[in-house]
Amino acid sequence: MSLPQLPWTGERMVPHASDLATELYHWQRYLFFRPWYEHAKVVDAASGEGYGSNYASVFAQSVVGVDLCAQSVAHGSERYPEVKFVRGDVCEFDYSSADLVISFETIEHLPDPEAFLGALRSCSGRIVISTPNRKTHSPGNEISDKPLNQFHTVEWTPLEFAELIQKHFGDRSVRFLSQQMEWPGRIVEGLDDDAMYCIAVIGDGELPVWPTIGLAMPTVDNPGMANDTILNLSRFYPGQLKFAVTLNGSNESTKQKLRDLSKAMPSMVQLIESETNLGYGQGANRALHVLLNENLDFYGVINDDVVPAVDCLNEMVNAMLQLRSQGLNPGMIGPVSNNVNGLQQVDIGAFNDIRSMHFRAETWHRQHHNSADQAIQVRGLFLLMTPECLDAIGGFDPIFGIGNFEDDDLNLRCRLAGYSLWIARGAFLFHHGSKTFTDLKVDYSANIQRNLPGSGAFSRVTNGSLLT
Repeated sequence: MSLPQLPWTGERMVPHASDLATELYHWQRYLFFRPWYEHAKVVDAASGEGYGSNYASVFAQSVVGVDLCAQSVAHGSERYPEVKFVRGDVCEFDYSSADLVISFETIEHLPDPEAFLGALRSCSGRIVISTPNRKTHSPGNEISDKPLNQFHTVEWTPLEFAELIQKHFGDRSVRFLSQQMEWPGRIVEGLDDDAMYCIAVIGDGELPVWPTIGLAMPTVDNPGMANDTILNLSRFYPGQLKFAVTLNGSNESTKQKLRDLSKAMPSMVQLIESETNLGYGQGANRALHVLLNENLDFYGVINDDVVPAVDCLNEMVNAMLQLRSQGLNPGMIGPVSNNVNGLQQVDIGAFNDIRSMHFRAETWHRQHHNSADQAIQVRGLFLLMTPECLDAIGGFDPIFGIGNFEDDDLNLRCRLAGYSLWIARGAFLFHHGSKTFTDLKVDYSANIQRNLPGSGAFSRVTNGSLLT
């Protein structure tokens, strides 16, 4: 599959071409403001490659991407047909018809930042502007010094940026957010002197709030994929994530690699080391037991061999919140995937690498976002659960050993407890499939027969005591 792609200059964010840190910070900003795109007329000032304008267009009434670079406008028009890209100077554009203007990493590039802010005043709706913190990007510099980044004309400290914004928008509601330096670049309220980026929010309306989530991940000797799953989920989710990873009888090399990850992200990744392979269910239980001490908004379990599309977890969270608000008592919700049994299996089209997978998932997401189907079962490759449901039914029953049917049993107990099961149709999750069983040379057929209903499994209804 041949996809159009702009060259990466070292500054402009180009998906799957930029360095990981650049992608991380940029995606987090676009994702954080997802609720504000709904049914809005959006203008993306200095839209660059166009990926963020395209993301906003999934939810918005309309999106216009404005950029001075003719190459970017031509590329965006070809690559993202749902967005109207126009070539123009963001300092002269008429923003009066916009409900929301977003401008991420623009103002520091401009020869006349104040002219840009003056032009933005024509927007009577909301305005979001981000810029790098000079203290972290050009340490030791004064405001009059040339920034270390050759593409920037000026950089501000958080306080200087706040003063600049308030000078031009003193008659409007103005709030400030900070994008943290450490992975995954989360956005938090207030001005942090040590933030990586500062964000000004002009206009009324409640700021987006993303639920806190704890995810349990059992793994054996699959450190590379486990690492990638954690990194991909966290960089595409704008809320707080915590992972508890159970090392199920893993070798020393695996342990050390994941210890290194936990050391690099101590507030996000916690390890539980078991000398023996407890199996998927008991490994997940161990991790869930640890996570329950965190008092989070939602909990879940996830395989170690999956790659989420950009909005996978966000779609699951949105579905859970909407179903709750409608009084439908959701207990567990799962994504759709290329490699899963039952109604969750979907065909998003052919792809041969992660870049083309994301391309196919874009189209699927646009067609199915904000939708969920009730189901009688959701598979255990990724489950998001409410605390109430988890407390009522407990974790996985250890009777299923290393695996197979443990998620069916969990589904059954969820429904018996009065909770409903759902599939978030817009949440695509790529699944490599049976990686652990294959590596361990498990006799899959024999294991299926051992756990088959009628062989002793499914013979008991359990409760929350399974997590103790």
